[in-house]
Amino acid sequence: MTMHTPSSGASVADGAGRGPASERPRILIVDDEPTYREYLERFLSRDGLEVRTAETGAEAIALSRDFAPDLLLADWMLRCEMHGIEVGEALRNRWPGLRILLMTGFPTADLEAEAARVGIDGFLEKPFALDDLSRAITAALAGRGAGGGTAGPATAARAEDPAR
Repeated sequence: MTMHTPSSGASVADGAGRGPASERPRILIVDDEPTYREYLERFLSRDGLEVRTAETGAEAIALSRDFAPDLLLADWMLRCEMHGIEVGEALRNRWPGLRILLMTGFPTADLEAEAARVGIDGFLEKPFALDDLSRAITAALAGRGAGGGTAGPATAARAEDPAR
């Protein structure tokens, strides 16, 4: 299933539904393919997002402790101890407002059912266009995905802590 969302014409970094424009949305990318991971990081960074990357689920979980992402962009089939949905579940336990987008080259009805159970905000079927990625992130951050809510953990943390 390819993610289709309405185009608003706004940049992802506009932070739909967020506080001051100086607060860039935080994106955590988890993909075990280094070239793909770096490509996505460069694109999203140029689009004004604050981006961190991880190769494994365990690395993503450790990184999230200090980074507090607003959105997780995870490959479903990671070649490690856990797959993307499991990473999303673990991070959402810590950050209930986390938005989650899954990337997959192998969409199936079973995957969609499991993702719906967990509250995944959307899918991107590989290969996908960068414009589709931007639209999916914008929609998820605006709370138009399946997971509900309007703000991610980094937004909530900044709202609670004026020093941030």
